[in-house]
Amino acid sequence: MPSAASRASSVVFRAIATDSLAAASQLLADVQRFGLQMVEFRMMVDVEGGAAIDFGVAARPDHDPTVLCSRFARHPALRSVEVVGRSPVRTEATAS
Repeated sequence: MPSAASRASSVVFRAIATDSLAAASQLLADVQRFGLQMVEFRMMVDVEGGAAIDFGVAARPDHDPTVLCSRFARHPALRSVEVVGRSPVRTEATAS
């Protein structure tokens, strides 16, 4: 059984989008379709309708971040997707 420490992180991705709303909806749908848990989502929209989207999903050993990155990047509204790091997940135990 995995320890609490091994479950207490997320993989953070950064997507660069040409169409912010289309890209955001596609990424959110993919996270759900892949059976992942979204733990953070930030979108910084530019004046031309594009965006930089940072999002984190709960890290699971059976999901390779590089494979997920390539699957997220397949949408035409995205120029690029990259893994930017890992982030601690705030749980009820750490929130107290």
